[in-house]
This record gives sequence, structure tokens and C-alpha cells, in this order.
Amino acid sequence: MDKSTAGGLGGGWGLVALAIILGGVGFGPYLDIPSVIIVIGGTIAVTAGQFEASDLKRFTPALKVAMNEVKIEPLPELVEKIIFYATEIKKHGVMQIEQKVMEETNPFFKEAFQLLVDGTKAEVLTPLLETKLEHMSKRHGRMISMFGNIGGTAGAMGMIGTLVGLVAMLANLSDPAAVGPAMAVALLTTMYGALIGTLFAGVVESKLSQKHDKEAVACEVIILGSSMIAAEESIGNIKMQLNSILTDVEE
Repeated sequence: MDKSTAGGLGGGWGLVALAIILGGVGFGPYLDIPSVIIVIGGTIAVTAGQFEASDLKRFTPALKVAMNEVKIEPLPELVEKIIFYATEIKKHGVMQIEQKVMEETNPFFKEAFQLLVDGTKAEVLTPLLETKLEHMSKRHGRMISMFGNIGGTAGAMGMIGTLVGLVAMLANLSDPAAVGPAMAVALLTTMYGALIGTLFAGVVESKLSQKHDKEAVACEVIILGSSMIAAEESIGNIKMQLNSILTDVEE
């Protein structure tokens, strides 16, 4: 479990629940089925219409990525490992690293250095890895966009529900018994939309974006390192280039 994500979601929803409890009326008045149908049902329907089925199937895996810790190797350690491989290749040849490459758990790193083992030249290796990174970024971008759209759609459906409730209320001003339920729809749909947009979709979107950025930088380091090794650059030059990325990231 990603502690910051869990803490943010738990703290946010917990504070809302605490405010309701301190309000002294309990949770009953805040539960309204028509409002749930308008906001949640409407958000699901609109999202299903906006995205392809293949993207919708990745909703749950993307949510798991946001909620759980993703093991991304720290950049300093990644740079050290690349320099180690470069040194081994310089001293003993590329076949020296074959067994170690097979044991790597990072799929992008493993593929890049397997290409080195196979003797792939720099002019071929670099575009291959850049294309792989581009497709990964597009795939991640669609998931980030999905949760961003969910947040915006939930807010919009909340406003639609408010208008529906206000129209129903104005149409039944002569019937006091009907005014209360209509007012509940008007107010609670806005509340539900804001809660889903802020305390769910907004948090997940931000977390996915941050995790993608970290993974993308790591992939860029791998591309640069493996390409320089394939081009038979000196160890000193490889160190300088990779360390310059670390400096840029830290700044």
C-alpha cells in the first residue's frame, strides 16, 4: 500500500465523516439514492462513452498502481548499475553480463541490455527503446486522462443533478412534502460530485502522473546508458552523461 495515497484518501474521507458526525444529524440525511444514480451512474456512463473498451479494462490495474507502492529503482542506484555493466563489458566482453541480465526484474532494463547481449548496434537500439518508451507513455497517459475525466465528469454530473433538483423543487412549491426530497437531490449531487472528483479521481490522477514521470526518467537513463555502451563510449563519458541527468532531476 502506498502510504501517502492511503493517508491522503483516508484523511480526506475521514475529515468529511467527522464533520458529518459533529453536525449532529448522522449519515442518514446525506444518503440519497437519486443523487447516487445521477452522479455515479452518470459518471460511469460518460466515461464508458469516452474511452475504448481496452482502456476501460485497465481501470482496476491503474487504480492498483496508484494505491500500491511501485518499485522503481532509485536513479543513483540505476546509474551505478549501468556503469557496472559498462565496465564488465569493457573488461570481459558483452557475454559476461548475459546471466546477470536474465536475472533483472525491471522489464525495460532487461530488454535494453538483452539487446546489447544480442549485439544490437546503437543506431538500431536507440530508436527501438525510444519507441517502447513512447508507447508506454501513451498507455499511461490514457489512464491518467481517464481519472482526470472522471473527476471533471463527476463534478459536471453533480451540477446537472443540482439543476434537476431545483427544477423539481420549483415545480412542487405548493407541496411542502415534495420540496425536501427535491432539495436533497439539488444539494447532495453537488456534494457527491465534489467528493468523487477531489477525494478519489483527483488523488488517483495525480499519483499516476507522478509515478509515470519517475518511471519515464528511469527509462530515459536506461536508453542513454545502453545506447552509449552499444556505441562503445568510454566509461568516463558514460558516467558524465548519466550523472548529468541526476543533476537535472535533483534540481
